[in-house]
Amino acid sequence: MILIICALKLEAKPFLNALQHRRVEKCDSLIVYHGEISGVNVIVTVCGVGVLKSANAVQSVIGKYDISQVIMSGTAGGIDRKLNIGDTVISEETLFHDDAGSLLSSDGFPNLNNAYQTNPIMLDKVKLALSEPPLTQHVYFGRITTGRKFVARKDFDLITERFHPLCADMESAAVAYISNLYDIPFVAVRSISDNGEKSGLKTFLKYARSASQNSFSVVSRFLNTL
Repeated sequence: MILIICALKLEAKPFLNALQHRRVEKCDSLIVYHGEISGVNVIVTVCGVGVLKSANAVQSVIGKYDISQVIMSGTAGGIDRKLNIGDTVISEETLFHDDAGSLLSSDGFPNLNNAYQTNPIMLDKVKLALSEPPLTQHVYFGRITTGRKFVARKDFDLITERFHPLCADMESAAVAYISNLYDIPFVAVRSISDNGEKSGLKTFLKYARSASQNSFSVVSRFLNTL
């Protein structure tokens, strides 16, 4: 069974609209939605924003259900200048760009320099799914960084200089961390809702729904190959 986890309800909405044979359960503090998308058994849940909520959510679901793969879907802020709003980034690796990693470390040492690699077999299947027919959006593969708050425009250069990510969010590295602990393949699919040229809450609210739909389109392509 595949876990699809989103930070916000609006990011999960396209999946819930596509979910067939829906069944709703409670998992600790979460509401989880069972069903099928493209004939694949999935669980969809909304974790809330941030590293702690996302890490807690994925651990709760993994602890209760037989999860074979984890997909984080939703929006992100574009860091690399080549990314436009609506483009989608698929993680080849994820890491923390601030000290949030220390909040999740089991041995007391920060995880700042730990990069969590996407399972290569899973990544190859995603690439195959996107090979044809072509999508109307641009899709990039690369690094996603995660932090505890929205990245301000003034921080773009520092994050770029240190980590060279395509985009930044507030959950993916935390979900990758927990998935890695349980040896479960993970990939993040995040579509750009704001960037250095167009930033701020108003921009996010304007583009978040269409970006979420773009992320869903990529994930659904992947599910169609399984």
